Amino acid sequence: MHQRFSRKAKKRGQYEAVEEQYKKLRHHMLASDAWRALSGSAIKVYLELCRRFNGRNNGQIHLSQADAAKLLFLSKSTVKRSLDALCKMGFIKYATKGSFYGRRAATFVLTDKSHQGHHPTNEWLQWRFPENRRYRGREV
Repeated sequence: MHQRFSRKAKKRGQYEAVEEQYKKLRHHMLASDAWRALSGSAIKVYLELCRRFNGRNNGQIHLSQADAAKLLFLSKSTVKRSLDALCKMGFIKYATKGSFYGRRAATFVLTDKSHQGHHPTNEWLQWRFPENRRYRGREV
C-alpha cells in the first residue's frame, strides 16, 4: 500500500501510520568504533528502542528496565548496563529518568533522529576507543 503525501504534510509531521516499519542500519554507523564496541545485549536494547520509535515520538520513547528484561530475555542489571553503555557511547540520551516511586519508565531520545525540530546530533561519531588501554580483553 503506497501513498503519497504532500511535502507540507511531511514537514508538519502529519504522517499516517505506516504498516511496516524498519530501522536502517547505515554503513557509517556499523563501521564506527562505538557500534563495534557495543555488546550484543546493548544492540538488542537499542533495536528495541528503535522499534518503539514511530517517526514522531523521539524524546518520548518509553522503556522500563523491567519491560526490556522481560521482552529481550535479559536480566535487569544487563539492561541497565546496556542503557548506560548506549548513553556513554552517544546512541541514546535520557529525556527523563525513570523512577520506581510513582512507577514512571524512563523516556529516551535517539541521537540519529531529529528531535524537536533540531537535526540529529549523531553523538556516537565522537566516541573513540580508549588509547593505550585494553578494551574488553583486547588491545586497541
